[in-house]
Amino acid sequence: MDLKLKGNSFGHAMQFESIYDYSEQYKVKGNLKVWKYMDLNKLDSLLKNKALFFAKSSAFIDPLEGSYSNWDINQLDDELELTYLPSKEEMRKIQDFSAISCWHINDYESAGMWDLYLRGDDGVSIQTDYINLLNSITDLRYRVFSGKLQYIDFHKEMTSKNIYDTLFYKRKSFSHENELRLMIVASRIDQFHLESVFERQGIPVNEWQERMEMLEEQSYEFSHNNGTLVSCGLDKLIKKVYVSPRSSQEIVEMVTEMITKYGLSKNKVIQSDLYKDFIY
Repeated sequence: MDLKLKGNSFGHAMQFESIYDYSEQYKVKGNLKVWKYMDLNKLDSLLKNKALFFAKSSAFIDPLEGSYSNWDINQLDDELELTYLPSKEEMRKIQDFSAISCWHINDYESAGMWDLYLRGDDGVSIQTDYINLLNSITDLRYRVFSGKLQYIDFHKEMTSKNIYDTLFYKRKSFSHENELRLMIVASRIDQFHLESVFERQGIPVNEWQERMEMLEEQSYEFSHNNGTLVSCGLDKLIKKVYVSPRSSQEIVEMVTEMITKYGLSKNKVIQSDLYKDFIY
């Protein structure tokens, strides 16, 4: 591991945590209904590993994911600060110490999201709510940061000077995604949560610091080249599993068998009727 990059990441991560704790932007109001659309292979991975996959931003399609805006660059150039900022290549390398899970905010299932995230007819959408989503995360290595994405005009509006804060801004062209984003960053642990966990487990107080340092070091160990698995409680995470409206009854039965195999109720599975003609 490049120790200079690790140090730079640590500094930006600490700065982001301070921004996160005091910015109103990250205060999610209400218990939002959220959805995650995926193919059957990703569902199988979620169930088998009891973990959500958080992807590095460098794995996303949008080339401006996590970038400064044009407005930022012009302003910084005018103020002669541009030369002090990391290059785009260095930004990407530092952002690779973080990983993201994307969720769609909607009171109803979305026809557009089915088309966008499924390569074929078959797939599912996990439906849950904001509070259960956060509370389902059981991985002690990370503090989970969450927020609704800000969709802005990159020619007229600013993002942020912080490398991780920029990951909560996208261009208005992507506003149809209406995204709730979860992010983990290597080195950022949830100290207060860990203290309550250690207390419940009866771990002596004089061992807490050592255990936290161990978890902090483990937070750098991503399970995949383009992201990492973050453990979660399936029953709390999954409120409903909607099967694609284009899927056959055989696929519905397959999904039901998959989730019951991992101890979830078959009543959680719903065949989407999005394209069913019910007007007479």
